[in-house]
Amino acid sequence: MPLIPFSGPLDFETIYRKYHRSVYNYIYGQILHREVTEDLTADVFVAAASNLSRFDPARGDFAAWLFTIARNITLNYRMRASTRLEECREELPENSCFETKSWDDSLRDPDNIRVKKILTRLSNEERRFLELRYVLGLSNEEVGRVVGTNAAAVSQRYHRLLVKCRKLDKNA
Repeated sequence: MPLIPFSGPLDFETIYRKYHRSVYNYIYGQILHREVTEDLTADVFVAAASNLSRFDPARGDFAAWLFTIARNITLNYRMRASTRLEECREELPENSCFETKSWDDSLRDPDNIRVKKILTRLSNEERRFLELRYVLGLSNEEVGRVVGTNAAAVSQRYHRLLVKCRKLDKNA
């Protein structure tokens, strides 16, 4: 589901309703643990609310700004978890606390077991990169703003990652 650029007044309730599902799915795709994802998603929106006055539309769109916050909070969690050996990862993703289809629901689908096997063999960074496009539906330009590069580099990196995924699928 591609993200629609944010327009209108920046009030927290509207932002939360519009982006909560996408932020949750983005984080869940990296963490694969519901409770930790819920906590990190809350952290993202607390940080966004605290820094809303710092958002500058002239520097980029709101979705890229918000997902940069989500990316940084998730990276910080991973760094803390790896030093304490607490990173959560389960054999199968848990049921989502949401009623509509989401990232974790799609990984439960028997047709996507292969996808889960491939994703678990990618590095955290590679998985995060793919999620920006395929879970969040961000364009190359938006992904470039989130990760700090240009659209051409994003396109090239996606191509290399998809080739790698095909090889992993053949070897599975």
